[in-house]
Amino acid sequence: MSDFSIVGGVAEIHTPELYRTWMDRPDYIDAVAASPDPGTEAVKRLVIEFEAELARLVRDRTVDKQVREVMERYTVDDYVQHDPNAPGNGRELLIEFFRHVPLDRGTPPPVVGVTVEGELACVMMREPAPDPVIPGATYDWNILTLFRVRNGRLSEHWSAYPKRVPGEGPM
Repeated sequence: MSDFSIVGGVAEIHTPELYRTWMDRPDYIDAVAASPDPGTEAVKRLVIEFEAELARLVRDRTVDKQVREVMERYTVDDYVQHDPNAPGNGRELLIEFFRHVPLDRGTPPPVVGVTVEGELACVMMREPAPDPVIPGATYDWNILTLFRVRNGRLSEHWSAYPKRVPGEGPM
């Protein structure tokens, strides 16, 4: 049995280890990015690789050394940010914002699905989370984020995360 399967365009993860290693698994990234349309597959691969690069920076604690290189490779100079936790627009502010991401919260969650419509790519990530209703239980927390892609780069971002109060809740 494989450690993941794709069901209806969404990855179902069967082994906990894949939550920690997804960003280093070309077979996983290829499967999640797959599309019969080459343009759609290119956009899916762009956003998955961006999230994988960011996950590796956090996991490897190399944000300070490599965040500029990653952001310059994937985003436009005048990147528009709609995340209520971010300080504003532009690649420079994005770089500075990402330099303050907590590195002690474990590996960022895997991308399990991407839906593309025109310039927009909706990314779904998933991680097990404590169930707020059933003590001791967990559930699959699905996290959605939306990017606009122009000319092969990320140009705009909307986040589903609520406004974060320092010291409270997930990042």
